[in-house]
Amino acid sequence: MSIKNYHHGDLKEALISSARKILTEQGADALSLRAIASDVGVSHMAPYAHFKNKKALFKSIAADGFRELSEKMLLDSQDLSKAQDLILAYGASYVEFALDNPQLYRLMLGQVENTGRRNQGQKEKSKEGQSGSEEIALDIALMNPVVSSELEASSTRPFLLLHDAFAKVNKQDDDIQVKAQAVGAWAMVHGMAALIIEGHFTIPETMSVKAFLTMTAVQTLR
Repeated sequence: MSIKNYHHGDLKEALISSARKILTEQGADALSLRAIASDVGVSHMAPYAHFKNKKALFKSIAADGFRELSEKMLLDSQDLSKAQDLILAYGASYVEFALDNPQLYRLMLGQVENTGRRNQGQKEKSKEGQSGSEEIALDIALMNPVVSSELEASSTRPFLLLHDAFAKVNKQDDDIQVKAQAVGAWAMVHGMAALIIEGHFTIPETMSVKAFLTMTAVQTLR
């Protein structure tokens, strides 16, 4: 859809598309409701019909990014059925998305970090009086909090895809172990993506992301 020629009722989509373009080309500091209004060609008040402030805009951009990430993970794995193949495909898709969209990925993480800090208070209250093993189980259970927003719904989707894949590997029907394995895989691909984006290391040009990830993860998946 052309940003300048959006159809009636598609203004929110056009504004998010504009915001993502500005984010990619100029960075988060250049993002504002006035800037996207000007880019789309509407009045500077028009975005307020969909975003009450810049914070709400950022959350919508992040939610859109997580939806796109989940769609990529599913698309890249559509012909796979084995759990190990799914896990590697999901991981490679995650890293590839982050490397292809570094500015967007940083913004996405910034928004979910805010959500995580908000949930921390809930964790501390829930842990009062719990034993050590009960605390571990509670920590993992709270990785998938009750969804209360569009962002929380979309940001948990990549984790849930990993969780479902690991559930196919685990034959003991141990949900705590499955969640722990999914969190470990999630942390690994997130860490790898962040390190590459920040220039701490690079994947050899002759090697695909999936091939590199296979080298680092294959022993864990056996």
